[in-house]
Amino acid sequence: MNRNRCRHCHTLFLPNPRIKKQRYCNRPECQRARKALWQKQKMLQDPDYQTTHREAQKTWREQHPGYWKTYRAEHPVYLQKNRQNQQNRDRKRRLAHLAKMDALKPFSFIKPGTYFLAPDLAKMDALAQKVFLIPDTSTDSALLAKKDSIDLAFGFS
Repeated sequence: MNRNRCRHCHTLFLPNPRIKKQRYCNRPECQRARKALWQKQKMLQDPDYQTTHREAQKTWREQHPGYWKTYRAEHPVYLQKNRQNQQNRDRKRRLAHLAKMDALKPFSFIKPGTYFLAPDLAKMDALAQKVFLIPDTSTDSALLAKKDSIDLAFGFS
């Protein structure tokens, strides 16, 4: 008989012949992982299941009003870890909305227009060039483009 590899613990197991496409072995932690995955997918896909789940949680909270307060008092390690995790979540939330994408406007030292490139100041003939600035969103390439434009405008190579 063919053996399957458990998706949770990665051990080989003999599948139950009555269960088609069995992916998890019969160990309790693997079955908990299977059910948790199923429930997570069900919550994402089924709005009725979400509503029922939320109502069941609300009913349980109403029947056990002081549960979390007692739990936190009896488990100080959990309390400290939860506070640290909440601070991290708050920090991430603040940083995510810290600056807007269009808050900084691109700044250019060169104005669009016609410039004369003079290879040598003693020569009379100058080469006329039009310079068009193309805005760039990335800072590094925008700075390089500005430097190149300045070099072209003043005849540096």
